[in-house]
Amino acid sequence: MKKKFILLFSILFIIAIVDLTQFSTNMQMLSILIPNFRLPRLIIVLAAGMALSIAGFIIQTVAENPLADSGTIGITSGASAGSVAFLLVADHFNLTGFWNFSYPIFALLGAIIAFGLIYFFALKKNVSSVRVLLTGIAITAFFQAMITLAQLSVNSFDFQKVAVWLSGDVWQTDTSYLLVCLVLLVIALVFLPFSMNKLEIISLGEEMATTLGIDIQKTKTQLYFIALLFAAVGVLLVGGLAFVGLIAPHIAREIVGFKSRRRLAATALSGMIILVFADIISQLVIAPSSLPLGFVVAFIGAPYYIYLIQKV
Repeated sequence: MKKKFILLFSILFIIAIVDLTQFSTNMQMLSILIPNFRLPRLIIVLAAGMALSIAGFIIQTVAENPLADSGTIGITSGASAGSVAFLLVADHFNLTGFWNFSYPIFALLGAIIAFGLIYFFALKKNVSSVRVLLTGIAITAFFQAMITLAQLSVNSFDFQKVAVWLSGDVWQTDTSYLLVCLVLLVIALVFLPFSMNKLEIISLGEEMATTLGIDIQKTKTQLYFIALLFAAVGVLLVGGLAFVGLIAPHIAREIVGFKSRRRLAATALSGMIILVFADIISQLVIAPSSLPLGFVVAFIGAPYYIYLIQKV
């Protein structure tokens, strides 16, 4: 088992070096590009890969559905709607002084509103996991409609900015903004270990969890909220990027098996590997320009998603 984790770490390390250097041997140029541009971008990609994949792992476990992730229960669309809302407000009122700190707050508020709707319409009523997912799909459609309405009410420049955000890409590498996002990620990671035992019990099924004295409704609500934090951080870093939280847990399961703690660690590593690899491709295909990160991830993830559907 240790060999498998060493392999994952080795792959991540190698592609991270490739992402930083982009196969360039010009050391003078790299000494400028790496600390000022490529290293901040790499940190964002790594953090987003970890956040989105962990969110997907938690949601798939709690929902007992291998095709679930933060996008299917409305959290991603809620965070995106909050981010887009502040993007438009900031541009309209020329807000600059507290910009970097307000953006994460609006995204988190959007995710919390989405979670509140899921709780009110589904979790509070202790319905089945299928109904939770169906409720999430409806909430996602609602927020997507609101985002589309916002796009139609802005000028062409803002419309393009929102479109890039929603497609998924690294769009903000400001140090203070990155620090705020990393603080939110650390907070989510601090909560995670305290929930692992409950997550492992939930993975055994509701009947077994009830027998072991677990309050199913309360526990699921807590776990969904932790997933919300991770998903919100992912949206803040790379926008409405799909598939990472969906496919990373499955890749991890193929590598390390079903044990929750091992699979969680492998899921985080797999998510980071996926995004770093996609970042390399996005910057090399049409260099010196770059493709949106979400486009490359979708190109990689869509065939695997079809495979998962056939397998399930």
